[in-house]
Formats: sequence, C-alpha cells, structure tokens
Amino acid sequence: MSRSRKDHPQALLQAYMDELLTGPESSSTGPAYADPQDEQRERLQKLLYSATQKQTVAQRISEPVVVEPKAHPGVATKIEARPIAPPKPPAPQVKIVEPSPAPEVAQPVQVPEVEDLPEPAPEPAAMAFRMKDVEWLENGRPAWAQQRFDVLLFKVSGLTLAVPLVALGQIQPLTDELTPLFGQADWFMGLLPTPGGKIRTVNTAKFVMPERYDERFVETAQYVISIDGVPWGLAVDSVNQPITLDPEDVKWRSERSRRPWLAGTVKEHMCALLDIPRVGQLLMEADRKRA
Repeated sequence: MSRSRKDHPQALLQAYMDELLTGPESSSTGPAYADPQDEQRERLQKLLYSATQKQTVAQRISEPVVVEPKAHPGVATKIEARPIAPPKPPAPQVKIVEPSPAPEVAQPVQVPEVEDLPEPAPEPAAMAFRMKDVEWLENGRPAWAQQRFDVLLFKVSGLTLAVPLVALGQIQPLTDELTPLFGQADWFMGLLPTPGGKIRTVNTAKFVMPERYDERFVETAQYVISIDGVPWGLAVDSVNQPITLDPEDVKWRSERSRRPWLAGTVKEHMCALLDIPRVGQLLMEADRKRA
C-alpha cells in the first residue's frame, strides 16, 4: 500500500475492516478475555482521531501563516517611514513679451545763427533815476509844497536846515566804512554800505556852503539821510524831530539861478529849506558829466 493511501482516513478504515475479517476466530469457551467489540471500538477511535489530526495539520500547513510582531514593554517598535515623493511642480509657462518700439528721439532743432549785435550802451545814471516834483508851479511854490507838508530838521556845522520828508529815503548811521572813489567831486565823501545798497555820501557842509566849510565836519558827521529815487545821501551832524508847515510858513525864493537847491526860508525857525528833488537832480547831472 502506498503512502497516500495510508494517510487517507478511508484507506485506514478499510485496512482495519480487512484485518478483522481475516483474523482467527475466538472460541466461546475458554478463559475470560476482554470484550473484542470494545477493543475494536477503541482501536477504531484511535485510527479516526489520528486521521483527523493529520488532516487538521495538513490544512494548517496549507494555509498562510501570519506572524504578528510581539510587543515588548519598554522597547519602541521601529517603523520604517518611506519618503513620499513631492508632487511634481507644474511646468513653467514662458511668457513671450513682444519688444516695445524704441522711443522716438527728438531731433535737435537747428537755430539759425544770428550775427552778434552790439550791446546797448549802459543808460546814464541820471536817466535811470527819475526825480519827482522837480518843477515849480506858477504860484511860485514847488509841487510838493502846494498844501501842508512835513519837514525834517537837522544840523550841519552848526547850521540848521530843513528838508521835505516826502523826498527822503532812510537815515543810516555814518561809520568809518566809507569806500572812496577816484575822479569824484570834492564834496564826495565815499560809498556807504547799507542793507539796501551802497549810498553815495555827500559832504553836505561843502556842497551847501563851500565858502564857510569847516574841515572838522568830516569828524562830527554822524548820519546819512538818503534821497528818495537816487543812490545819494546827505551827511549831517544831528537829526531833530519833523514838523508840519503850511506853505505860508515859508518865504519862497523868486530867483533860483544862483543857488538852485535852496527853496526858501522857514520863518519861525529862521533856517534854510532845501529843495531835495532839485538837489538829487543836480547830483545826478554831476555824476553824468563824470561818466
């Protein structure tokens, strides 16, 4: 009998039955033996149990065996992490930019050449400054004395003089910063620097009364009164408060050819009243002659 037949339960049972049929018959008389049926039944059960065990083992061997890892306390289970591949970035889109047209370059404008023209001659200083109220009217009074007017009193070498305020500019202190200029009249003292410009300073004592001039005036002069409209000023010793006069308060001159700068005499103060617009005109004319 082959191996496969012995292993099969049916083959084992058939072999057992054959053995029972071919075995010697037992006598009914004789010594007492165990019941043969009980003995055959026990052998049959062993064969059946052995066959069943073999079949169960074969089935277990044929099934896949799953071995689960046994966890041990205090020992960390090592888990192997597999790297996850990052998602592929989208393919870059290439933007095609059309080149912008080159800016138009302005063509230089050709300016026709012009022949050099001679520069105009500088305007004479006498024409650059226009004096106001120079003319006298038919009533024998200047234009600035047709009604009440204010005058400023000052002294020059002890002599009191009056000038109309309407023709004055500003009063500046006289310092040692006078700048001399060559080729000027003897009554020219020099240039006085001021915030408003340089003032051409006049030696008032020598200009008004040259026959009575005192050389000490250069040392005693303390102020310069500028004339409105011209870059000239009068040097004086001291300045008093202004006063208001009526045209009748002045004795006006009728003949002005000899001393054109003298307008008249203030009766109450017995002082000379200077025609400042006319003085400015005389200074500008003298400056023009030396230009």
